[in-house]
Amino acid sequence: MIKRELYLNKIVRLIDKDPIKIITGVRRSGKTYLLKSIGEDLKNRGISEENIFLISFESMKYNKIEDFNQLDECIIELTENVKGKVYLLFDEIQNVKNWEKSINAYRVDLDCDIYITGSNSELLSGEMATLISGRYYQINIYPFSFEEFVQYKKEIEKIDVSDLDDLFKEYVEYGGMPPIQQVAAEDKYSYLSDIYNTILLKDIIARHNIRNTDMLNRILNYVIMNLGKNFSATNIVKYMKHEGRKISKDTILDYLLYSKNACFIHQAPRVDIKGKKVLKHNEKYFIVDHGFYQAKFGEIENMGSILENIVYIELLRRGYDVNIGIINEKEIDFVCTKDKEKIHIQVTYQLKNDETIEREFSGLAQINDNFDKYVLSMDKLDFSGSGLKHRNIIDFLISDYI
Repeated sequence: MIKRELYLNKIVRLIDKDPIKIITGVRRSGKTYLLKSIGEDLKNRGISEENIFLISFESMKYNKIEDFNQLDECIIELTENVKGKVYLLFDEIQNVKNWEKSINAYRVDLDCDIYITGSNSELLSGEMATLISGRYYQINIYPFSFEEFVQYKKEIEKIDVSDLDDLFKEYVEYGGMPPIQQVAAEDKYSYLSDIYNTILLKDIIARHNIRNTDMLNRILNYVIMNLGKNFSATNIVKYMKHEGRKISKDTILDYLLYSKNACFIHQAPRVDIKGKKVLKHNEKYFIVDHGFYQAKFGEIENMGSILENIVYIELLRRGYDVNIGIINEKEIDFVCTKDKEKIHIQVTYQLKNDETIEREFSGLAQINDNFDKYVLSMDKLDFSGSGLKHRNIIDFLISDYI
């Protein structure tokens, strides 16, 4: 497996620093491997293996730990005869009930450095956030970016990566989930389906005691089918009614929230760019990896939506807060903010004619500020002009800047 420098570098800077390091992301996105990489870095720094404890709550060794009392007993037994600072690396800690009580106690009672992973974006909600307020650093991990995908092909598969167009076709088809990179092409969709079912079962259904699993699956199918399209819970209610099924708006909102908490889907709110306010209807939803679309539905019908999903996740990966914009009834695909920086982005498959160019550029032209405005497409020709910038999507994905 490749070193995931984007995430590892952030963590390494905080080794032996006070904040608890918390890594969240969808199941099978590489959190366990990143935790092992941290352990290896600690050893390379001269820290004894006896002081490093990697505890996975999905391994046979530790999966019988169900609550914080059992966890405390385990940690006391492991560390009681260890001299010096201990390094506690907990993998998938959400499997332990009331784990946050233990973590806060370790900070008080032990000379320790703590690292946590979890497949739930709400790890820091409620009591945990109160107990360690201001004492944690959170990193969101995502499946392979296209740049990491190319790195994997070069370093692990030892293939020529000069033809980025062909590599991008493969990336579009199968996505960037790290485990499927080691699977033969004919088995990738099946493996992606298995990962999808595991996410549903362990991180949504079991966690929230959902009984109507068929309805949950149908709702997620609707979300995946409508990537990059505006819709609301009311739209799903109408869709289900058309399918002869009845479900309340509140239940749909709950299921969507559970799926967001499992880091499987992401919600992008709409903002009025001129009025600078968040609109409370017709958001867009995206999935953490576009490969799940292919695994569920086969051949791509709308390449533009897949590209939009890829760009959206890449923007999150780069640390942007991403909304959907509206100005004078024209939609702006992404309004992205990070610190004091803001960029506006339109995504389309190809600028194939004057009508398409007008549609993609005209909304951006109406935004009256000094921030950069981009149209991203698969075109090789540069259509930049009138202060608006055009970038090829592949170039955007392999660059460190927009």
